[in-house]
Amino acid sequence: MNSSRLMLSLLRLVESGRRRGGKPSVIENLISLPVLRRLLAALNYRDPATKMHAWRTSLISVGIAQRLGWEDESLRIIELAALLHDLGKVGISDHILMKPGRLSPDEASYIGVQQQVAVGLLQACGVQSEVIEIVAQAHGLEEKISSLSGELSLGARILSVADAFDSLTTDQVYRSAYSQPRALEILMEQAGKQFDRNVVSALGRWLETPPSQMLRDHESAVTLTQANLPVTRETIYEASELCHLFSALHSMETLYEGFFILDDRFRVCVWSRGAEKLYSCSGREVLGRSWPEIAFPFPEVQEHAIYSRVQEAMSTGQAACRSIHLCKEDGVVRELEAQLVPLVEDGVIRGTLVMIYDMQQSRGNSGLFRQLQMAATRDALTGVFNRGELEGRLQHFFNEYVDGGESTPFSVIFLDLDHFKAINDRLGHSVGDQVLIEVARLIQDETYSGEVVGRYGGEEFVIVCPNTELEVAIERAERLRRILMSTTIADRTDLRVTASLGVAQLRPGDTVDGVVHRADEALYEAKRTGRNRTCQEPVGHEGSGKKDVKASEWEFRKSLVTEVASDLLRYKLKGFIEGESIRLLKSSAEQIVLQCGQRGLFGWGSQPSRQPVTVTINIGDAPNNGQMSRNRRVLLRVLIEPIGQPAHSETFQQRAMQVLRELQSYCIASIEGQPVI
Repeated sequence: MNSSRLMLSLLRLVESGRRRGGKPSVIENLISLPVLRRLLAALNYRDPATKMHAWRTSLISVGIAQRLGWEDESLRIIELAALLHDLGKVGISDHILMKPGRLSPDEASYIGVQQQVAVGLLQACGVQSEVIEIVAQAHGLEEKISSLSGELSLGARILSVADAFDSLTTDQVYRSAYSQPRALEILMEQAGKQFDRNVVSALGRWLETPPSQMLRDHESAVTLTQANLPVTRETIYEASELCHLFSALHSMETLYEGFFILDDRFRVCVWSRGAEKLYSCSGREVLGRSWPEIAFPFPEVQEHAIYSRVQEAMSTGQAACRSIHLCKEDGVVRELEAQLVPLVEDGVIRGTLVMIYDMQQSRGNSGLFRQLQMAATRDALTGVFNRGELEGRLQHFFNEYVDGGESTPFSVIFLDLDHFKAINDRLGHSVGDQVLIEVARLIQDETYSGEVVGRYGGEEFVIVCPNTELEVAIERAERLRRILMSTTIADRTDLRVTASLGVAQLRPGDTVDGVVHRADEALYEAKRTGRNRTCQEPVGHEGSGKKDVKASEWEFRKSLVTEVASDLLRYKLKGFIEGESIRLLKSSAEQIVLQCGQRGLFGWGSQPSRQPVTVTINIGDAPNNGQMSRNRRVLLRVLIEPIGQPAHSETFQQRAMQVLRELQSYCIASIEGQPVI
């Protein structure tokens, strides 16, 4: 393939996308008609079956949207998004596109890159942003639909249902078509899991309308599609060229950190996903703008800036490789290589292709990097988030809550499998592991509104529900409990798995550990009152996460006696604080209050540093009791209390005794009634 010629054809396509007709129609407000004709022609040239699938999906999408109350331009947006949603298949080889079986991970990754190429191409051609967003979300490419940020847009949910319905009702290489009633039944079975229940219901209502009305609802799609078949030599050539272009763009997406094209006026015409990450700027922010006018978040090191390199390539007309330096958010300067290819047509430079790569790192190891990243954030057995990642996600939600003026609370669900030890003892640990794996999958299947699922430890799981109030979270928890109770786990008919659940909601003035602790309290209440039930946070708690407990269990009191002078005692306590990384909360002549240890989001840990306590030391004179001493005897009344709720009182007592011994050693003191250490 002639890369320069293909990139010039891309430049012409981009320029065509910028132009609109003199009297724009509704469709021309969304996309240039010449661009639409060429894209649909390429889709039809590549695979007529894919083009017909796009047309039928568009017909179904509009029908669903009408039943949901969409009108006018909104209908044209979903229509166009559906027509173009499979554009990425233009560059996919037949052996993958027509594969009569499940795709391998590498094949799925290959298709994902092609979909990225398609979205980038639509963006470069000036297609309306909402259309692009629906297409990107339908393929899981928009970062905003990750588990951190919430749900798919309604348009993407409509497109997903329409796409699935047409696929189910069409013959595939690996199965025959289902009937419409059976296909609708399958979608209804997945409603609430993979698909939006309201959208599936709207599809059912649309299917009840007469076929003639269906076609009238969608005349514009018919006209657009049928009018753009490649019937001339020129359109066939353009379609073939576009197929080659997809292959070239796929190669650049795969091989380089990022790439982009500047025209002869230094305007950004093409901006890849990799370029978005390198420069921390989206295509929407830079496309069509002159490079010197763009305010990038992290400036380049000027003597190695890309602009000067492009100017050099434009003036000489020669391809070159040059080093560039990019400054990142953490202040680290990253040294990269840029390959610059002037795009010359009839002796005139029309633009420059810039491909950026890292000589120190192979792109071939990206799969290994993803594998290591998964290992760092996922539980090794179940594949859900591990405890450390859960803490990070919780903190993210909390920061969003605070930044949003405490207007979007989230809820936390603790789930603990009942009598799990008995399962291990009776059936063995291999069955126990399988139970944990299948329960984790079931939770993931039943959470589809942006929830974050993680394994807290052992047989406990945590589900974080963003933008969810307590009542809704309780309903979700109850649904999980009922489904788990009625599901056969590990293919064992002799095994009935149930769970106890606790639910709490973040409230104004709350803390992260407060809401987590209250959910944990609710879980223990569910287990204490019979298991296999859902309990909510105790009524009357306002966010402190503190639990009313018996003083004898959760207070540790001892008195220390020392003959160290009062002034010297303060230096001793200062050394204790500095040596043990302890926080001083209060200090006066009569009282000192300390915090020993730091609490994690999930309460007490196994290490002393994660077992926080407050230490209150009241300072006074010790009774003489008839003993002769040259120094004043000082009495230290020590009260140690847990911060948060340890799992067992014995654990707290052991931690308190450890702190007391350290304090005793620093102060050269004895426990009252015992000899000095």
